[in-house]
Amino acid sequence: MGRGGSPAQGAATSGVEPLGRVRRSQLISTYGIGAIVDLEKGSFMPMGLEDWEAATRLPSLTIGEARLQAQLGVDHFRLPPIAEDLSGFPGRVDPSHSAPAIRFPEWHECPHCNRIGTEGNPFELGTDGAQLECKAHGRPVLTTPVRFVVACRKGHLEEFPWEWWAHRRRPDGVCDRPVLELKSRGKSASLADLYVHCKSCNASESLGDAFRPESMKGRSCHGVRPWLHDRQAGCDSQPQAIQRGASNAHFAVVASALSIPPVSDATFQLIEGNWITLSALPAEAVAPVLARLSETYGVPVEALQAALREKQKIEGLQTDLSDAGSRAEEYAALSQDRDDPIVGGIVPQFCNAVAEPPAALAPWFDLVGAVSRLREVRALAGFSRIEPYPVSAEKIQDAIRDGKVAALSKSHRNWLPAAEIRGEGLFLRFRADAIDAWLTANPAIHDRVAVLERRSAAIAADRGYQRDYTITARLLLVHSFAHALIRTISIDCGYSSSALRERLYISEPSGSRQAMNGVLVYTGSPDSEGSLGGLVRLAEPGQIERIVVRALRSARWCGSDPVCLETDPAQSGDRVSGAACHCCLLVPETACEKFNRELDRTMLVGTAESEAGPAWRGFFGTLED
Repeated sequence: MGRGGSPAQGAATSGVEPLGRVRRSQLISTYGIGAIVDLEKGSFMPMGLEDWEAATRLPSLTIGEARLQAQLGVDHFRLPPIAEDLSGFPGRVDPSHSAPAIRFPEWHECPHCNRIGTEGNPFELGTDGAQLECKAHGRPVLTTPVRFVVACRKGHLEEFPWEWWAHRRRPDGVCDRPVLELKSRGKSASLADLYVHCKSCNASESLGDAFRPESMKGRSCHGVRPWLHDRQAGCDSQPQAIQRGASNAHFAVVASALSIPPVSDATFQLIEGNWITLSALPAEAVAPVLARLSETYGVPVEALQAALREKQKIEGLQTDLSDAGSRAEEYAALSQDRDDPIVGGIVPQFCNAVAEPPAALAPWFDLVGAVSRLREVRALAGFSRIEPYPVSAEKIQDAIRDGKVAALSKSHRNWLPAAEIRGEGLFLRFRADAIDAWLTANPAIHDRVAVLERRSAAIAADRGYQRDYTITARLLLVHSFAHALIRTISIDCGYSSSALRERLYISEPSGSRQAMNGVLVYTGSPDSEGSLGGLVRLAEPGQIERIVVRALRSARWCGSDPVCLETDPAQSGDRVSGAACHCCLLVPETACEKFNRELDRTMLVGTAESEAGPAWRGFFGTLED
């Protein structure tokens, strides 16, 4: 990651000192555009797409995923750049192979004299061109970024108003020449023990109530977007102070899709790789280009023509392809055997083997899939602050236009940053008739589910977003089972729980459309061609039976029982969950599609009769000890 904002740096033949290094996949999520990243040389923020285009040679890093591109309204995706060391210049990188970044926050603190300020007042830029130094001590002292910033729900972010805060109780306001220092009374490590003091007028103010909602009342959001070097006028969102490194400073809005047939086929990949050329040609010039590709790769022209028609069909679905429809296509692909041949040296991106479950699991599941070759594309489309903003891929642009999600660029671009994850997965499909029979036999479940649905709807209304799904018993069942399975695989098979991810396929029957009730647990890496086959091996009859039975038996008991199992869903707050805690179901948020929400262990194991209502049997209630 390199310093942005200076054309001279981008043109320097000797390169620049890197600010630090982050993994390519992190620039799509945790450390994406608009996030605050703590690097070796300070606190910085990755800049917007316009700066990426100006500072990097990204066209050579283009990737495609046709269905996801259609949902997001872009032509292609680009991988974040990888640094290249310059021979003869140790420690320096080519700025055209690094992601541009800007210092944020600009306010820093000297650890020796506790003075706070910015570059030029009173701190100076160090010899490395990145770090700030305080030179009031006879020798340069490196400063540290301040801990507090101000954000709003529309994604704006600005410096904490240190001068205003120090003087907010002073009748005459900010003095003419404020000289600020951040000090501690030394009584405790609490925030209330910190105070800002102005040496010029002796005004001071404690930081004890800086995070209270009413502390910023009377101040309006200035619409600052540091990652885009601009301001949006007229922001009506209430600003609030947050910690610089807090998790609510940046929630990446990431859209993803699996590469499945026909997109995953080798012939389709050939068309995808040459799409920029093919799409620009007149109709009469396409045939010669396909003939040349056929000769080069040894692929029948008819196969290339069929792949081209599929690509054109997907491109024509810009407004029709939804996230729900995309999930339905993936669900169908995961429910079938697929092992396409290698064509022209190009390996298909999807390979799946399905089988019936072992007899012990047959009452609950009707299919087990071993996905030995899997590719997922994750694209960063925006971000939010303060609260995550759930939104389906096809509605992200509307959310950006309405100010619910922060944009990555000043104007719409025809590309987005993305990462491709290659790995393997384990797919389990529930028996739809078994779920229906369970719900019919236990009508009390619907009352519990209705409580969570009302709570979820109220939160959505309060925060101004529209849900494209409803909380149902089917969702709670499949989602809770997925978490129980991830936790067991992590403990039993050596996978880190943060290395595993769930992908849920859940929907209620509607008209001619059948219900979806399946889950894919998968793992992968953006830096390799896959993993070592551990999850695929779990699909073997003896292994899958052992893992599932162990997961369900573990779910029967929680270290927080009986408190956890008897949790009243009406009191779940923002968790929108029933019986679910860190001792039984919660997993790292990187592994969960729903931010560890909409879970209920009672769907798996049932509950006892209580004052809150009658008892019901869990879906796996017939499991023998």
